[in-house]
Order: sequence, then structure tokens, then C-alpha cells
Amino acid sequence: MKSIYTIPKVVKYDDLSKPWFVYFRYNKVLFRYKYGINYINNYKKREVEANLLRDALYQKLKEGWNPQVPDPIQQQSNLTFIEALDFALEKKTPNIGKKTISGYKGTINFIKTSTALVGLNKLPIVETKRAHIKLIMEKAKEERNWTNNAYNKHLNHLKAILSELIQWDIIENNPAHKINNLEVTESNANTPASVQEIETIKTELETKHPDFYTFLITIFHTGIRPEEILKIKLEMVNLKKSEIILPAEITKTKRKRIVPINQYLMVHYKKMNFDRLPKEYYLFGSFRESGKGNIGKHKDFIPGPTHINRDTATKRWEKIVKKGLGIQMNMYALKHHGANMKILAGLELDSLRELYGHSSKLMTEKYAKVVKEVHRKNILENSPEF
Repeated sequence: MKSIYTIPKVVKYDDLSKPWFVYFRYNKVLFRYKYGINYINNYKKREVEANLLRDALYQKLKEGWNPQVPDPIQQQSNLTFIEALDFALEKKTPNIGKKTISGYKGTINFIKTSTALVGLNKLPIVETKRAHIKLIMEKAKEERNWTNNAYNKHLNHLKAILSELIQWDIIENNPAHKINNLEVTESNANTPASVQEIETIKTELETKHPDFYTFLITIFHTGIRPEEILKIKLEMVNLKKSEIILPAEITKTKRKRIVPINQYLMVHYKKMNFDRLPKEYYLFGSFRESGKGNIGKHKDFIPGPTHINRDTATKRWEKIVKKGLGIQMNMYALKHHGANMKILAGLELDSLRELYGHSSKLMTEKYAKVVKEVHRKNILENSPEF
């Protein structure tokens, strides 16, 4: 009986810039497969992979495989770069938070526009290279007038999105991998304020906004991220052991953390009378009813049944500090300020990293650089004459 397929063969070239492929005929129809072999820039290694692909295809044919029957994975490999981004986001969505999904969607929309502008909207995902990604990202930066920081954020989003395609065997390598982030100058808004400015902020908040003040000094003393603090419930706070237990599901790193409550913070927490309140209340919650708007003063940032969004805290800070006091410092800078003060007081970097829940030493070392500059200026300004 005559075979309905031909034996697969490798088409290869001495010039590695030309794409290699494995081909065969099935029912007189020609089929070609690459499966990422052209990403290999070494002749011998590419030859080995091409031969493995050839042998694997031949084995599948002998076992009765019909390439004319659509293969879902093979179909996805025929996607364009843009189509592949949508596919990857669809697959990632069930496993990531709403805020991350929103960020990824924004990145994909910007990428789609710049991809069309550089004429690559029909670029196959399996043929997408690092140079293509660079071209697309630079066009997006130009069109959107991105800062280096914004460019880095969207590049990291893109890397994460493309990594999903590797999991589905659509690509073998991430084409955005090894594209370097652009250099970013640290924003003054996240640089801790001067001693005088901190004192001004403290006086204003402690006297006129005591509940919000307790929320803010929690950032300063514990280093817990504002969005994490707003998810803390009273059942997570143990005053007897002087600790806050952050379950993995509310932390950025998805790891459980136990954060100590120091004596300064303890004074404020004891005034909140935790013992008399339901354990399911948020530590810094609200008694506002959803959709009812502002129902009165002193209803926010107190133990309550309603969760407060990070945006609410940010807007409160901007109203009181940035507009009211004219101090252009971000709320998040309180975390930086707390870190710097702890290092100056002698806290070791490893202890600070554990307290702040940093997954990398590099994050903690950013604070150390600021402190070193303080020491340097101190030495220059206060060194006695010989």
C-alpha cells in the first residue's frame, strides 16, 4: 500500500539568517514546520534541533498523526504578534489581580498602536525577534511621550505577557528577554522630605487628622505598603505579641509576613480599643456605605466594616499635604523616610529587608544609598579644620 505521506526532510542553509524548516507532504499537500529552530545561532546546534524535529514529526506520522486535522497548539503558533498578546492575556487573566490585568491591557493597547505604526501588525509571533520588540517599544515611547520609568514599566509588562506563550509551547524564547531597562533618575516625590517639612506634616495631621495620622505612621514604622495596610483586619493584629500577621494573599510578594509593632505605634493602636470591636473589621476601614458618598467627618481610617481603596488614601494625602501644606512629597515616601531613619539608627540591611518584605537585596540597598549620601554630606559639612 502506497504511503499517504513522504518522509520529513530538513532544509538548511550555511547562511543562518535564512530560515530553516522541516517539510513533508501529506495527501500531496505540503507542510512546513520550524518550531523555533531558527532562534539558534550556532550551525551545529541548529542542525541537531532540526534533525530532532524531523525525527519527531516522522514518528508522529508513523503513529497515525494527520497534520490536516487542526492542532490547537499549532494553530496558536500561527498567530501574529498582536494576536499572541491577546491570547497570552486571556490565559494569564484567571491567575492575576484586577489591577495587574488593567495594567497589562493598557500596555497591550499601546503596543498594538505602535506595532501598526512601524508596519509589523502582520508579524508572526514565531518570527518575532528582540529587534522587533525594541523597534515597537521605542515607537511607543516616542508616540506616548513616555518617561524612562513608564517605558520600563510597560517593557516589564510585555516580558511577563510574552512569558505565558512559552508555557503554551507557542514560542521557545521570550523575544523581550535581555532588553535592558532605561536608566531612571530617582523621583524627588519619593525622596523623603526635610526635617522641617516632616515636622510640619506631623503637626498638621496629628492635631487635625488623627485617624489618618495613625494610618500614615503605620507606613513609617512598619514599612508595610499602603495597599497592604488597608487590607489588614483586626484579627491579624496581636497586641499581646506586638505583631501584625500579614497572610500571603494580601502581600505583594505572596508570602506570609510577621511585622513587629514598636512601642511608638503601640501607643496609638491601644487608643483604638480593638478588644471591643468585631475581628472582621478592617484596621483602617470605614463606616461609609458603598455609593452613599461622604456621610460625615471621622468615618474613615478607623476600625470599620468597609474596605478603603488606596486611591482614597492618596487623594486624602494630596489634599492635606500637597495642596494644603504645599509640600510636594508622595505618601509612599514615608516608607522611604522610615527606612532611612532605621538605617541611620543602626538597623542592619538584612533586618530591614525582612521587615519590609523585600524579595531582593537590591530593593533594600536603594535606601542605603540615600543614607550614605546623608553621611557623605555630614562628613563634608562637619569635618574640623586641621
